[in-house]
Amino acid sequence: MGKKLYIGTSGWAYSHWKEIFYPSNLPYEERLSFYSKHFLSAEVNSSFYHLPQEKTLMKWYTSTPEGFIFSVKASRHITHLKKLCDVEEAWNNFKKRIDLLKDKLGPILLQFPPSFKKDQENVEKIINFLRGKENYKFALEFRHKSWLDEEVYDLMRKLKVAWVIADSSRYPKAKVVTADFAYIRMHGPEALFSSSYSEEELEELAKDIEEYLKNCDEIYVYFNNDVNGCAIQNAKTLIKLTAHML
Repeated sequence: MGKKLYIGTSGWAYSHWKEIFYPSNLPYEERLSFYSKHFLSAEVNSSFYHLPQEKTLMKWYTSTPEGFIFSVKASRHITHLKKLCDVEEAWNNFKKRIDLLKDKLGPILLQFPPSFKKDQENVEKIINFLRGKENYKFALEFRHKSWLDEEVYDLMRKLKVAWVIADSSRYPKAKVVTADFAYIRMHGPEALFSSSYSEEELEELAKDIEEYLKNCDEIYVYFNNDVNGCAIQNAKTLIKLTAHML
């Protein structure tokens, strides 16, 4: 199987993308279909706040072409409210829904809050949570600097889960690959969610991706700087910059 590079945005249903990306007369329910003509993947962020309805997930599946991939952000009940404590019921409810995406389901994003620091208890929570879930791909995004640790990277390699390479001016960052896939989130170089990456910054990212591809079968890149359509433009530029790599 050849290498795969999935570049897209975090979310797609933004009303402020009307006329910036979506035609002004495009019905809301056709946005995903339109989006999927430009990008191979999308990151679902709304699942962090509430479980998507079954009919919604089935609609997503049928609205996108074969080979399209959804990466899905795990519920905040799992990562923020309960911080991996006693979350099997929440996980099972989440799993039943996302399984409806079938072959279009990509990695599951576990984004932890800045208050979730590295200590033995939290490390054990992660190990226990991941046990028995080997059929899923997980990407973990940490927002406290204590996780920037070689022991953590080694553990993640053993667990075969991806360290999220998250770029922002607010949270810690490490360019580390810990699985057979890499997961990159671009939150904005300056103002979170609302600043655009320069051509030079995207060229640097493209160079990083070329390096990651030497050790990865798949790379997922999502732009989360949705304000003013920055994510759309940045993703399109990166697609052009990486087109020769596959």
